[in-house]
Amino acid sequence: MWAKTVTGNFASVIHGLNANHLTDQVIQRSKRMILDTLGVGLLGTSTEVCHKVTQYSKIYSSDLSSTIWGHLDFRLPPLYAAFVNGVAVHSMDFDDTWHPATHPSGAVLPAVIALSEAFPRNKKISGLDLLLAFNVGIEVQGRLLRFSSEARNIPKRFHPPTVVGTMGSAAACAKLLALDQLGCKNALAIAASYAGAPLANAATQTKPLHIGNAAKHGLEAACLASWGLQGNKQILDMESGIGAFYTDYNPQTLPTLQSYPWLLDQQDVAIKCFPAHLGTHWVADAASSVRRKLVESSGNLLPLENIEKVILKVPKVEYVNRPSPASEHEARHSFQFVACSALLDGSMSVQSFTSEKIHRPALQELLRKTQLEHPPDNTPSFESLYCEVSVTLRDGNTIGDRCDTFYGHWRKPLKKEDLEKKFQSNALSVLPAEATEGIIQTVYNLEKVDDCSMLSTFLSGQLARTLSEKLHFF
Repeated sequence: MWAKTVTGNFASVIHGLNANHLTDQVIQRSKRMILDTLGVGLLGTSTEVCHKVTQYSKIYSSDLSSTIWGHLDFRLPPLYAAFVNGVAVHSMDFDDTWHPATHPSGAVLPAVIALSEAFPRNKKISGLDLLLAFNVGIEVQGRLLRFSSEARNIPKRFHPPTVVGTMGSAAACAKLLALDQLGCKNALAIAASYAGAPLANAATQTKPLHIGNAAKHGLEAACLASWGLQGNKQILDMESGIGAFYTDYNPQTLPTLQSYPWLLDQQDVAIKCFPAHLGTHWVADAASSVRRKLVESSGNLLPLENIEKVILKVPKVEYVNRPSPASEHEARHSFQFVACSALLDGSMSVQSFTSEKIHRPALQELLRKTQLEHPPDNTPSFESLYCEVSVTLRDGNTIGDRCDTFYGHWRKPLKKEDLEKKFQSNALSVLPAEATEGIIQTVYNLEKVDDCSMLSTFLSGQLARTLSEKLHFF
């Protein structure tokens, strides 16, 4: 019987979806998301913020333990493994972004991987189990975001993953735990009481905690629900429930399970080529193009001393308007910094955000010449925004270019070989080559893997058997 409430309907769908509902495109897109998320998470283990939360989490212990990515001899209880690995994923703002705006994968993948390691030895979680749970978590996030028109724009008040990511993590973990419909309702209700974090902490070391907490709290909510803890059975229906975060909340029931239409089939994610706020990727593309034109017209040299003014036409997004960033986290959330870096260097990379790069005199000089403009038609939405960069020279000439869609956006997705290069570059900073290749092959064949613990084995850097023996699904 179809549920009478939106919350009941969500619980019914979470409980009822199975691997047969997954489409080929959803499987392929989600495997790309998983591979990218693991890569940025592995790279993120080397960051200062990840080191701090790892040291903090060592005070917790449990008979159950899960892998900390990139660590061979260090494990944590599942909740704190989800937390630390989630922080690592977002520690450099290198993880995927969806529309309406959120970072979907980082809130879900660390939670379901940590939970999968907590099952008894005789209860193996297959790769297909993991794929299904992951996609349930992604789907719930997308559906919740469509309950509000304001959610379609870049956020202003709170960071979306702290709300929908927490709910998605709870749904994914409820699926992996095989909770019944009542358990799924309670998991969503409990998760809602963990939801929300202000956007004021963007561009600080605290922002990565948003993803770590979403993963951890969603897992915790599902575990508490599995023990019978109860919450409001209409948490998605009420303005005082999830509706508390939106001024135009309009909850809707989900489609029926017959030929279920996944949102990931309709809307792909953006996968970043460098670690910064997604809005800056339009800026980098346009600025790099302007640099090429400047160099071509100036005898293959950048005429830095002749630059009078730099104008960036971008949407009005206050927390990415940072004219003088002083830290890597501020630089990752600065239209101005990314534009000036791309003008100086021709492209952006992981190395663009080192202290040496941020504080170099040439960049500081260029930042002082940079101004933002906000055309009325440039709306703050990852679906429709654009960037124009124009450089005025002392002789009065102006050179400019515009980006409407950057490489990596869902309208221009990364090629498979470029996604693999990104993953390898990130993972090889932490893991040996054999483990890195093992992760790639495991993710690409995830629906054929009988026991997904092999993924955690590779994530730790452990190579207990030869690669050919572990990858027996070929």
